[in-house]
Amino acid sequence: MHLVATVIDACDRQPSRSPGHPPTATIRVVATLRRFLREGTPWRSLIASEEAASGSTLRRCLARWSTTGLLAKVHALLVGMLRGHPDLILDTCSVRAKRGGDLTGPNPTDRAKRGTKYHLAVDGDGVPVACSATAANVNDTLVFERLFLTAFAVMARIRSVFADKGYDAEHHRDLCRQFGIAPHIHKRGQSRGSGLGKRRWPVERSNAWLLENRRLALRYDRLGFVIQSLLRAACIFLFARRLAREF
Repeated sequence: MHLVATVIDACDRQPSRSPGHPPTATIRVVATLRRFLREGTPWRSLIASEEAASGSTLRRCLARWSTTGLLAKVHALLVGMLRGHPDLILDTCSVRAKRGGDLTGPNPTDRAKRGTKYHLAVDGDGVPVACSATAANVNDTLVFERLFLTAFAVMARIRSVFADKGYDAEHHRDLCRQFGIAPHIHKRGQSRGSGLGKRRWPVERSNAWLLENRRLALRYDRLGFVIQSLLRAACIFLFARRLAREF
């Protein structure tokens, strides 16, 4: 958490100080965000203490960070600190949105219940390098280019792209080849046993790690910027854990 707080402080341009109560220390906000994600603690149960911030403070910080794109900058900086495996693997997972809200739609895999889909791109070691949240009925092909270009901008090198048939589109393969990257995208109608499952397991494991966060596994928040921020924060915490092992 200290690494994440330090990078946030380095990237964050706080508004000019005004008379009044000093701003909450970033490490307290990050600790509260981590607890909120992992335990699914209700907003009103987040009470300010010496080590944690209140729920209203956390919400204000997430709103400001969303406006400035701060968490995306932090994520990109952390990815640049680790020279990971040169493969890029894409996949999705869907969760039910109990209360509806932004970025929700009928989930075709859950009897059209309203839900949200998390799109994730990881390197060959399963480290998240790009992510996005959409309505559950958004086709995977519509998000491929966004994930690919985001990953290409932050990864040191991409050798191959692996994806299932949900991303099957010839222009996606052409996009990969334009950057000198070998596309391995399963084609619809192709028989099973292509061997892609042996290369795609890191992203499935990372999806499972993301869903260990209770606030992501079952969506209660209605605001789109909150769910996007929580997804990005979960990826950042996974990345920070990996960096802590490396160094």
